[in-house]
Amino acid sequence: MFIKTEPAGFFMYTVHLIYDLEKPDPEDQVVRDYLIEHELEPKYQSKGEFEGSNCESMQFGGCYLGKHLQKIGEIQRHAVETEVLTEEIQKHLVADFNGTLESLSGDKNLHEQMVPQLVQKFHPDSVFQTNDVGELDVTLDEKDVMEAARRIMAESERS
Repeated sequence: MFIKTEPAGFFMYTVHLIYDLEKPDPEDQVVRDYLIEHELEPKYQSKGEFEGSNCESMQFGGCYLGKHLQKIGEIQRHAVETEVLTEEIQKHLVADFNGTLESLSGDKNLHEQMVPQLVQKFHPDSVFQTNDVGELDVTLDEKDVMEAARRIMAESERS
């Protein structure tokens, strides 16, 4: 989902929530559910092309969304943080285990099960920063990631 704001008059602004229908983002349904739960209906709704993709656009008045825009932004940021954290964790797992994870665990699905558990463990304590090109970035200590991964593996072997 992409959030676009633009001026709409004296001290007013318009908010567009733009959903890529071909490649939905993880937060799309969470935001849609939030809008329904809080009975927030778009002033205008349309489908069409945006930046080369087939998209759905929901247009709201900025004052109408009010504090909800901040919550929607938090939902979006949490999804992006989760994606960035997932990539960082997978990078450490691949580098350290170097293809031996399956033989260590005896379970081909353990890696797929382990990553979300590691993301959940490290997300609250992670410090996200913006890199040189303006993208969100995170750096985790490889030792911490591997120690947590080994604990998960040990627990799965006990069960």
